Amino acid sequence: IYLMLHRNALLRYAIVVLDSLMLGVRRLSVIGRRLLTTGLHRLSQQEFVYFTKGDDIAVLNKVMMYVEENEMTRRLKVVTVLKAGESLPEAFRHDLAVLDRAYPDLAVELVTLEGTFGPALIQELSRRWKIPTNFMFIASPGDHFPYRIADLGGVRLII
Repeated sequence: IYLMLHRNALLRYAIVVLDSLMLGVRRLSVIGRRLLTTGLHRLSQQEFVYFTKGDDIAVLNKVMMYVEENEMTRRLKVVTVLKAGESLPEAFRHDLAVLDRAYPDLAVELVTLEGTFGPALIQELSRRWKIPTNFMFIASPGDHFPYRIADLGGVRLII
């Protein structure tokens, strides 16, 4: 009988409780959405590194396709390491420029370094550029490659 007599007050109270619960859920939803959006933005701004020794356009195209299809990022550094006195072939620069136009959603930066490619250089570049080594790639190494892939500290292999 008490419930029947006071049902208006009880229903109003239930509405207040429900509204306050929904407000809490809404706040949580807004905070969660903001955190997820920030995380997605950070991921899309994360740079990836591809180490090349002057690959032909077909290999570079596979790399660009892989990054575009499988990674959140839209920024790619293409790094080539040359010995003292060596220069990057003009055909390679031309091929990379063609692919840069073919993939307008990817911002491609060519970086030419002098030195020796290996685990020490990878770690140095990772620290300097603040790019984790698992965001770095190489193509399938040749028979004379002096390191195992595991020695490169998390660098991924694109075949």
